[in-house]
Amino acid sequence: MSNVPGDPKPLASWGKKLSTRLSIATQRRTWTRRADTWDRHNDAGMTKVAAKAMEVANVQPGMVCVDLGCGGGRLALELARRGATVVGVDVSGAMVDRMLAQASSERLENVTGVVSPIERLSLEASSVDLVISNYALHHLLDDDKAKVVRAAYGWLRPGGRLINSDMMLGRGTTTQDRQVIASKIRVMAKKGIPGYWRIIKNAGRYLFRLRERPITPEAWIRLYQAAGFTDCSSVNVVAEANVVSGVKALA
Repeated sequence: MSNVPGDPKPLASWGKKLSTRLSIATQRRTWTRRADTWDRHNDAGMTKVAAKAMEVANVQPGMVCVDLGCGGGRLALELARRGATVVGVDVSGAMVDRMLAQASSERLENVTGVVSPIERLSLEASSVDLVISNYALHHLLDDDKAKVVRAAYGWLRPGGRLINSDMMLGRGTTTQDRQVIASKIRVMAKKGIPGYWRIIKNAGRYLFRLRERPITPEAWIRLYQAAGFTDCSSVNVVAEANVVSGVKALA
């Protein structure tokens, strides 16, 4: 770190660290509060996105997988049912507990949980075959998105895959962005007063990038490529969500 008087770099670095800490604290409070209800509130679109992520993953028995932002275990448990060894990671201990309780009820002994912010997760290099995330990474700050993609590249074995199924759109500057936003507003408006309240809340989060910080599929692919991933692809599943995949090249 530079100590040159007037150098803005230390201040900028401190500001980024503070932003990350605040983001982590917010996410922990939010998902701990919603741990008991979240799985019941997932809509059909999110179910389709998760199913597509599993299809792209093509998990095989014996694979070692990491689910970033595992929540109650929607993907982690399905990976385990298919014979993979799975580590579910979430910022909320309550979410991880729900996942482990369900794994225990199904007698899935190949699931473990780690309570950690995704941004601060540390794993052994070249130790996993699949890193997957579903509707979690759009909550990260943009610098932290890039950091996690680079970290995932290091965790993966050659030939391993990073899959991110998530809300992906820009800042409303393209026709596609505006169509997605308009479609979401129409759906929520049909729910009456509760829907209008959600429109107001979501608009604030989106405009000021509070909790909701989506970027486009193209931006995600650029992050993948910058980290070294090859065979990068994006598949649109529902209006606002894509599944982006990349492979760590064989040595």
